[in-house]
Amino acid sequence: IASSILIAILEVNSFLEIIAVATALIYIFLAAKSNRWCFLFGLISSAIYIYITFELAYYFDVLINTYYVGMSFYGWIEWGKTNQSTISIKQMSKKLLIILLSTCLILSISMAFVISQFSNASLPYLDAITTFYSLLATWMVVKKYIENWVIWIAIDFIAAGMYFYKELYLTGLLFLVYSIIAIFGYRNWKKQLSYD
Repeated sequence: IASSILIAILEVNSFLEIIAVATALIYIFLAAKSNRWCFLFGLISSAIYIYITFELAYYFDVLINTYYVGMSFYGWIEWGKTNQSTISIKQMSKKLLIILLSTCLILSISMAFVISQFSNASLPYLDAITTFYSLLATWMVVKKYIENWVIWIAIDFIAAGMYFYKELYLTGLLFLVYSIIAIFGYRNWKKQLSYD
């Protein structure tokens, strides 16, 4: 009986992972194209990943996916304020970027240390790094700062390794694809930036 319950849980998780991966790919493709509908697919994917990451004890990922759900609503509203054919891509000042990147690093190390002392968190330092930098990059997507794509390239590559380590191969592959799409997202936004 216990083995049949375990098989049923794995089947449900595999099915959910497939849906989460598919909607996440649609999200990143549409975001790279500056299409507002990306936020709907991001919402669906993130909601599913809240459940999946909780099951894996990636508690920072539970937090980040909850944040993504909220940012999906915020992004939908923000990007709805402008005509997407004239989306305003911006560059962040180097000083502000350095401050934000440094803050994320300090928060990542501090929070990973705390959670590693008081929980059974898996890979707490990598989990914290991907979480805090993803928080920043997501905010930058909504605000249309082009540098978001550079952060995503690095974070998605790290996250891919984490998911492969946990034998969530589809999700690991998804994050590798994310890294590749992020390169195209950066190039697409760069073209739009030069026209503004």
